[in-house]
Amino acid sequence: MRTDFLKYFLLLSFVSLLPQALKAQSTLEAERNAQLFLSEKQYDKALPLLKELYVSAPFDKKFYDNYLSALLATKNYDTAIALGQFMTKIRREDLSILVDIGNVYQLKGDKQNAKQYFEQSLSSLNGNEFQATGLVGAYRYYKIPEYELKTMETFRDKTRNPYIFSYELALLYDQKGETDKAIDLLLESIAVQPFSMENAKQSLERITNGNPKKIKRAEEALTKKLTKDPNNYLWRELFTWLQSGKGDKAEQLKEIIKLDESQQRMGAVVLNWAIEQYQKESLELALQGVSYVIQLGKTNPSYLKARQIYLDIMQQKLEHTYPIVAASVDQLLGSYQSFFTEYPQYKNSDLILDYTRNIALYAHRPEAAIDTLNEVMAQPYLAPQLQGKAKLALGDYYILTGKVWDAALLYSQVDKTFKEDILGEEARYRNAKLSYYRGDFEYAQGQLSVLKASTSELIANDALYLSVLITENTPEDKDFHVLGRFAYADLLLFQHKYEEADALLDSLSAAYPDNDLQDDIQMQRASIAMKRQDYNKAIIYLTTIQEKYGDDVLGDDATMQLALIYEQQLKDKAKAIEQYEKLITNYPGSSFVQQARMNYEALKAKQS
Repeated sequence: MRTDFLKYFLLLSFVSLLPQALKAQSTLEAERNAQLFLSEKQYDKALPLLKELYVSAPFDKKFYDNYLSALLATKNYDTAIALGQFMTKIRREDLSILVDIGNVYQLKGDKQNAKQYFEQSLSSLNGNEFQATGLVGAYRYYKIPEYELKTMETFRDKTRNPYIFSYELALLYDQKGETDKAIDLLLESIAVQPFSMENAKQSLERITNGNPKKIKRAEEALTKKLTKDPNNYLWRELFTWLQSGKGDKAEQLKEIIKLDESQQRMGAVVLNWAIEQYQKESLELALQGVSYVIQLGKTNPSYLKARQIYLDIMQQKLEHTYPIVAASVDQLLGSYQSFFTEYPQYKNSDLILDYTRNIALYAHRPEAAIDTLNEVMAQPYLAPQLQGKAKLALGDYYILTGKVWDAALLYSQVDKTFKEDILGEEARYRNAKLSYYRGDFEYAQGQLSVLKASTSELIANDALYLSVLITENTPEDKDFHVLGRFAYADLLLFQHKYEEADALLDSLSAAYPDNDLQDDIQMQRASIAMKRQDYNKAIIYLTTIQEKYGDDVLGDDATMQLALIYEQQLKDKAKAIEQYEKLITNYPGSSFVQQARMNYEALKAKQS
C-alpha cells in the first residue's frame, strides 16, 4: 500500500496541470475552504481539497502540515506514515518529519518504530541551529518532552556550545522536578550572556511561577553568588527583581528605583520593569513606573519612550473600562495634545490615528476627528502609507456621521492607490462591509468572493465569515428582512451604540427563534456583553452557541472565547483548562488550536 502511495505522489509531482478542483478556484481560496470544512469536521470535504493542495506543491510545508493533521484527525495512520516517508525524500534536512512519522507510530501503539524514528532524528542532527530549533519545536508540538530535552542536549554536545538552548532547557529541567539544576543553568548563562537578562527573568518567572519554595531556592542560589561577588550588578539586579515579585506593590517600585539609582541606569531598569507590569496587565503599577521615568526630565535617554508607553497604557485603561466616562477621555486626549506639542513631528505618524480614533469613538465627536484628519492629509510630503490609513479612518468616521457615499468614495480611492498592497485589500473589505451594512448583500457578496483569497489571513477570515453569513441566510425569495436587521445591528455595534444594538438583537432572537442567524446573534450579544465587562452574561450567550450550535462555524470561536474569559477575566483556571480541552478535542482543525494548546500547557504547569 505504501509503495503505491509513494508512486502516486512521485508521479503527480511531475504533472504540470493542476487538478480540476483547483482550476476552479485559487489555491488560497481552496485552502480557506478546506480550513472551513475542517473546523466543521466535514472531513469528507476537507481531505480531497487538502490532498490536491499538497499534490500541487509538495515542497510547501504548510500544505503537508494541513494534510497530515486531517489524516491524523480521521485516523488514516498508514496514509500519514507513507506521506511522511515520501516527505523525507524531498526535504532531507527537515528532521521534524521524522518526528511526525514517529508520532503516528505512537498513535498506532507501535512504540518500537516510534523510538526508531525519534532516535534517527537525534543521530541526524548536524551543527545547523535552525535545523535543531525545528526539531525541538516538533517534539514540543507533540508534547514529547523527553526527546525535546535530548535534542537540545545532543545539539549542545555536537556543537560544544554549553549555553545554547539554556532557557528552554531550564524550563524542561524544572518540569522534570530538577528545579535547582534549572536555576543553576540560568545563572551560568547570565554570567556569560549578560545581554540576555530579560530572557532569563522570563524563564525564572515561569519556573518559580509564584511558588514560595521555588522562589526561596532561587533567592538562596543568588545569595551564594552575591556572597562571593557582592558588587556584581547582574546578581544584584536579578535578586532585586526576584524580591519585587513579593509583598506590597508600592514597595516593589521603591526597590526597583533604588536599584536603578545605585547602578546609575537613568531610569532604564524602572522602565523595563514598568513594561513587564504593562505586559502582565498591571496597568496602574506600570503607569507609576513610567511616570517616574518621565519626571526624570526630557534630557533622560528613556524619556521619549516612556512618554509613548504612557499613552499606550492610558489607552488600554480607557478601552478596558465600562462605562467610559468623559473625564477619562478628556485626560487621554490632553495627554496626546501635550505629546504633540512637545514632539510636533509625531502628528505625521500613526499616533495621530490613535488620537482621532479617541475623538470619534470615545469623545463622540466624529466631525472633529474628520477635521483633524483632513488637516493631516493636507500636509505636504505625508508618507503614502499614512495617507492611506488616514483615508480609511476618515471613511469610518463618515459612516458614523451617516455619510456613507463619502465613505465608499474614500475606500475606493485607497483601493485604487494601493491595489497590490494590504491597505488596498483592507479598503475593499471595508467597502464590502459597507454594502453589507446598507443591505446590498449581492454586491457585498461579489466583493467578498475575491477577498476570501486575500494574502492577509485576518482579512480573508473576516471575508469568509461574512460571505458564509450572507450565503447561509439568503432565502430563495431573496427576502432579506431578517439579515437586513442583523446587519443594521452590526452597524450600531460599529458606531459603539451598544444598548441599541443589543435591544435589536434581542428582538430578533425572540421573533425568529428558528432562524439560522441564531448563533450569530448569540455571538454578537456575547461581544456586547464583553465590551460592557458583563462576563457572566457573555458566558450565557457563548454556552448557548456551544450547546445548541456547536457543530456550526462559530462553535470553536465560542469555545475559545469561553476559555479566555475564564482564564483572563474570571481567573478560574480549572474552567479555562476544561474549555481549552474541549477546543483541542472537538475542533482539531480550528485555527485556534495552536494557541489553545499553548494556553492549556501554561495553565497545567501552574497547577503542578
